[in-house]
Amino acid sequence: MRIGDFAVEVVPRGKGIGVREIGSGHVLARPGQVYALRLRNFGPLRCVADVSIDGRAVTAGGLVIDAYCTEELERPITPDEDGRFTVVAEGDERVFGPDGGRDNLDLGLIEVRFRRELPGGPERARPLPPTLGELTRPVPAHPSRFEPGILSTFGRRDAPPPPNGDVRRMLLGGESLVREPVEAPMPSHDEPTLDDVERAAGTGLTGHSTQRFTPTTLGPLEREATVIQLRLVIASAEAIDAAGASVESTTPVRPAARP
Repeated sequence: MRIGDFAVEVVPRGKGIGVREIGSGHVLARPGQVYALRLRNFGPLRCVADVSIDGRAVTAGGLVIDAYCTEELERPITPDEDGRFTVVAEGDERVFGPDGGRDNLDLGLIEVRFRRELPGGPERARPLPPTLGELTRPVPAHPSRFEPGILSTFGRRDAPPPPNGDVRRMLLGGESLVREPVEAPMPSHDEPTLDDVERAAGTGLTGHSTQRFTPTTLGPLEREATVIQLRLVIASAEAIDAAGASVESTTPVRPAARP
């Protein structure tokens, strides 16, 4: 889904039939699918992306994305957990607690709040806009292989906010992955709807991610954020195969809890 200068996409990792985003903003998946979040900044200014999943923040103080760049997040930004994001069906008490996630209205909700770094102060060089050749450059086959990267300490309970509106943030390291335009595919007449959703889903952590982060400093950020929301749900393999892409910007509704 793209809104203005920013876009969010759920991309599959490893085995499985993959995931599909439909027009309502729901992302159809099967239990056990490992995924990453592809965060894109199409604008001329750096930005900070604050990501929450199932109502929980997973990017500490935020993730820095350079102008005209893309980063992929496959794990929470925390020093004590390096598991990879994995789709888990509602009802799993080992992951979601005694209620199995049924009482969590945010179950499955992926929310990303983008805020630009305000221009000003000493002039510094910025990347040029992508050229036609760069726009058609293919995406690397393994975009998750980053060099050591960066993340934020701002917002931690043991780290007071810095003065003068400056913020302490983290930058996810690695080469910029994509600079091609996002085009919405033509809608399919057979595109699944909420009637094809089997049940709600949330996110757990499995395996081990080698993605690493390091801190960086940003100037003041704009107050108003651009918010993009998607919601993971469980659907059949047939519905996932038939799904198209989403272009809407409303909050996807949560499927009713099941016993």
